Amino acid sequence: MAGVDRPAQYWKVGEDNEPPLVRFHSNEQNEDGLFRWSYPQATLFLYGYRGSPALVELRLTAPRPDGMHPAQVAFSYQDGQLATITVAGYWRRYQILLPTSTTTETFLSWQTDSYMALPDVRELGLALSGVKLLATVTRPPLSGQLIGWAVLPLLVWWAGIIWGWPGRWRDGAAILALVPAIGLAFVPVGAEYWLPTLPWPAWPLVPIGLLAGWPLIATAVARVAQWVARQPQWPWLGLISAFAGLLALRFNAPAWLMLPISIGGVWLAWSLLHHCEESTSSWPIGWILTGVTGVAFITRLIALDQMPPALWRDEARHGLLALQIWTDPTFRPVYVVKNADLPALFFYLVAPFVGILGPHAWSVRLVSALAGALTPLALYWFAAPIVGRRAAVLGTALLAWASWSLSMSRWAFPATLDHLLVLTAGGLLWRGLEPGQSHRRSWLYIGGAALLGGLAVYTYHTGRLAPLALLVVALFRLGRDWKRWRLFWPRLLVAALAGAVVLLPLVLYIVNDSAGFNHRVGFVSIFQADDLTRHRPLDFLVEHLIRYGLMWHVQGDANGRHHLPLAPMVDPVVGMFLFVGLGLAWQMRRQMVAVIAALWLLYHLPGLLSFNAPHAMRALGTLAPACVLAGWGLSRLGSGREWQQWFISAMLVISVVFNLWVYFGHMRTHPRVYGEFDRVETVMAWIAHLPVKRNEPAVTVYLPREWALSDSVRFLTSDLPPARRPQIWRGTSAADNVLVVLPAFANAEDVAVVLQALGPTAVEVLPTPTIPTDGEPLVRVFRRGVAALELMKEP
Repeated sequence: MAGVDRPAQYWKVGEDNEPPLVRFHSNEQNEDGLFRWSYPQATLFLYGYRGSPALVELRLTAPRPDGMHPAQVAFSYQDGQLATITVAGYWRRYQILLPTSTTTETFLSWQTDSYMALPDVRELGLALSGVKLLATVTRPPLSGQLIGWAVLPLLVWWAGIIWGWPGRWRDGAAILALVPAIGLAFVPVGAEYWLPTLPWPAWPLVPIGLLAGWPLIATAVARVAQWVARQPQWPWLGLISAFAGLLALRFNAPAWLMLPISIGGVWLAWSLLHHCEESTSSWPIGWILTGVTGVAFITRLIALDQMPPALWRDEARHGLLALQIWTDPTFRPVYVVKNADLPALFFYLVAPFVGILGPHAWSVRLVSALAGALTPLALYWFAAPIVGRRAAVLGTALLAWASWSLSMSRWAFPATLDHLLVLTAGGLLWRGLEPGQSHRRSWLYIGGAALLGGLAVYTYHTGRLAPLALLVVALFRLGRDWKRWRLFWPRLLVAALAGAVVLLPLVLYIVNDSAGFNHRVGFVSIFQADDLTRHRPLDFLVEHLIRYGLMWHVQGDANGRHHLPLAPMVDPVVGMFLFVGLGLAWQMRRQMVAVIAALWLLYHLPGLLSFNAPHAMRALGTLAPACVLAGWGLSRLGSGREWQQWFISAMLVISVVFNLWVYFGHMRTHPRVYGEFDRVETVMAWIAHLPVKRNEPAVTVYLPREWALSDSVRFLTSDLPPARRPQIWRGTSAADNVLVVLPAFANAEDVAVVLQALGPTAVEVLPTPTIPTDGEPLVRVFRRGVAALELMKEP
């Protein structure tokens, strides 16, 4: 029975109206037509049934070789198990009556034992060639989802009355809020997919309760604010409680308690703020900026080969690509898909460093480190004319030693390069659009911004936001002054054309290989979810909004390569004054300084629209605006009062000590940090260099195949002559002096084979190098011959 609101849908593999399928391999074809293999676990999502049962018909087969049991498939849905079915080894149709949900997502999942059809090494489950979906009722009932969205226009209209919106704005917003309910009524399949899940029945009961009680809440808040204003000690108590709350979060205090305490403390301290720019005549801005820049360089260049303590495979791949550019004049990529999936600008910049200085951890990291060290200076260049020199230099200082920035700067990745170029371009554009700027200089500034903005697109995936970021800068700079728009639009048009010329090679690449260009972005996108129980993009977006909101003060990235695992991304000083800066930006949102908050929000997009949230690398563009907002808030606290100078100095000292301890102290000894890097490969490469370093040409170093061919070993030993590079251990060697290096976790059988092959004179060499120093053993070294023994002795 086909329903009126939900007609039957039939889909064959290869057709365009594919239902949402998760964990499936690509299309294949045999004599029966097109089909797709699923993984052992896979899911089909259904939308538009509003709680009425759906009849799902699947055309399936699960061929298995003779002697193997037929595939037993366990089907389940959002509320539990459905049935276990034996799927035949030939095409058959299987019908399942599936209960659907009124509020959450409806799905049909299946699980079977993994199967491999060698030589195909893919994990296979079932083969699917078509799906037929039918409704079992003529008109599905009203769902909680539909009721919840139908209440939205009433809530919007009611809020407009309470908050005093102009009548046309209030009525227009209420009419616009009708769109989701109309979509659910007339286009239920598409609307259910695109609309986020509402927490039923908390929605709409909670907002109704808040709106009903809003007059009482507003009156109570106003009375408390008046009382606090008469108590001179309360602002200081608020400041102390805000800082203490953020510090307590570092020691796993409950976020539901400490975060409101911190926000309330900032609100109590609001009377200490001065909202106008203060003269910087008493501040030696030049000397401060020089000192801060020196700190930025020192903290990023010192012991660059020791922290991080070992190379990571992506760094090695980037180094190998840079070496190929340096040595092969025919290799001039624009975008590299294999082993990188990145634009190629970073590899061109790294090439002379590794080509001249050699393939070392520190040489391949130099470009990232230098870009990170220059970014605070670029931030000052951009922010000074917007928030003032005092706030800008404070934001520069907070960025210079931020542990998040240090983590991203001190390994070979192009993320830091992106933001250096964008901030510099933003500063040029802001000055180029200044009304009193000379005609010639304006053209140079705007043209320079277009050039750097175009180059930023060639850095990292977040660089694709560079044109949009510069557009935001222009919009806030020119505002609603149509005379200035008429004055500058020819220059902006020419700049856009110049930027397009810079991007032309990349555009041509995209035309020829758009799939390669978007492979990585598509792979992590919330619009291509790989989750077996959720598929709505906006559900993931809402979840990511919460995670990125908590990233700053509660729980950050779990990846030890990106930052201290799960620690807040900024220190308590930046965290506290970020609240202040955002509050100031909200109060002054009609002024040009709000561009900082706009860029802070904009650079959340790459993280919000991709998985693994929060992701420190994708969200790195938010750090510089956050530091400016925090510096802006710090500069306004106690302006003109005697205690301001020592208070600011104390905050900066706390911030620098805290961040340097996090990165060079805690992260250096944290197993989830150093364990993320290729320590075994780095030690193996160090041992492979010993015969050349100590002039022992008779010694041959052997590694197991997978280790000898690893990216990190290949990069770190690429400066050795081919004959002196580590050889692949194949179970025997005729050389008199041999070192065989195995990973420390090698099993007893592998060790026995090595000892037997080396003969009765074989000896295990102890101790072996460790990373970090005095850590657990990473390799086991076996030697034969006197020269090999001498080689492993301490120099």
